[in-house]
Amino acid sequence: PQVSAMRLDRVSFKENPSKALVEGLRLLKERQDIEAWENFEKAIRANPEDLDALWGKAEVLRRKRRYEESRKILEGVISKNPQYAPALVTLSYIEYKEDKLDKAQELISAALSYYGDKDTEALAYMMLGTINARRAEKGDILAKIRYGTQVGCYLLKAKELAPKLSEVRLALGTFYLKAPKIIGGNPDKAFLELNAAVTLAPNFATANARLAECYKKKFDLERYNLYIEAAQSLDPDNEVLKELNVQ
Repeated sequence: PQVSAMRLDRVSFKENPSKALVEGLRLLKERQDIEAWENFEKAIRANPEDLDALWGKAEVLRRKRRYEESRKILEGVISKNPQYAPALVTLSYIEYKEDKLDKAQELISAALSYYGDKDTEALAYMMLGTINARRAEKGDILAKIRYGTQVGCYLLKAKELAPKLSEVRLALGTFYLKAPKIIGGNPDKAFLELNAAVTLAPNFATANARLAECYKKKFDLERYNLYIEAAQSLDPDNEVLKELNVQ
């Protein structure tokens, strides 16, 4: 599943965050990335060492699939504070996308060992579920059993920690949609989770595309087209659209 690392309701490493930073984090949560970027830039102009704002810019770049630019900022943040969990989680996603699963899991283990808010912790558990899903997909039958059976547990833990994170609901919904019934696949639960993901963040292209897929399985082509068109408008190069062979 598509995933995303995000600091949301609190800023662990700043006692007095600027108004621009607070607004940027709020907008990032709602997937209003252009406006979030502008606020992070404003915060950085006021304080070039603002790690939260620097991480916010890196997260926006990651969402745009500009991975090397994101990595450069993240490595700078981590060099200044090796215990900065949100940067570790975002960097883990980039390593995961490059199929460096051991490195991705190492970064998540580090993130979970440091202090962080529940949202960051939830996203770390979500990444563990995502990494295990990839290991199960790539492995033999024993790997599918070993790793595949852990995916749902990690994603449910993420939801328990942060039920209002659209990324978490998307990941769990995708699991329910794609997994075999024997390890937890459930189309009805998939619909509930994916609908929640879109409700929480209507501008989240991947969530819209997965919800469209869910409606297609229900043979509701009107709503399928509605959400596919929304995803196309938000992110024409979205990976889920390519997976679904949407032109």
